[in-house]
Amino acid sequence: MDKVVNCYIFGRIKIDFMIFLPKENIIYKTKLEPIEIIYRLNNVIEPYKSFRLKGILSEKEFKEYEGEIINNTYNVKRIISYRNSFLPRIEGEIIKDLSGTKINVKMKLHSLVLFFMIIWMSLTLIFFLFLLKEMIKAEKFSFEIFPALLMLIFGYGMTLGGFKYESIKSKKYFEKLFEAEIIKE
Repeated sequence: MDKVVNCYIFGRIKIDFMIFLPKENIIYKTKLEPIEIIYRLNNVIEPYKSFRLKGILSEKEFKEYEGEIINNTYNVKRIISYRNSFLPRIEGEIIKDLSGTKINVKMKLHSLVLFFMIIWMSLTLIFFLFLLKEMIKAEKFSFEIFPALLMLIFGYGMTLGGFKYESIKSKKYFEKLFEAEIIKE
């Protein structure tokens, strides 16, 4: 269950801070039976490994994802040959429907990466606001504010870019794998 973080400003304006976090909730619709989807997932998922050599140093072929399938749910992440701390963690649930099968998929950041980015962005924002306040109090523009602003933009852009780059690949892959269409994004 997702927790919603709301902030009320002056008791009137409601801001939902969850919209700023990189996450995706997708629903696929397919004509395949749940057992066929689980079979297909088993063919592309291998168990988690803490260390893996993929790419030039390894001749072994790996599957596309690593993780686990438990009953009609799965938790996976893509196996990549490069480093991306913002690689989405993917949770899926397979639900039989009257007209086929629905697959509910949630993509989100690893919780430690999310925690680190929230701390980093919060400290940078506090520093930016402090500089802005001092600039307003002095009634003088200062270029010292730009590094803090650039750090905010860079941190958020890096997080969102790294996450979206991988989530788009996974969305397309699962759409083909399940022979499905995305009915909700």
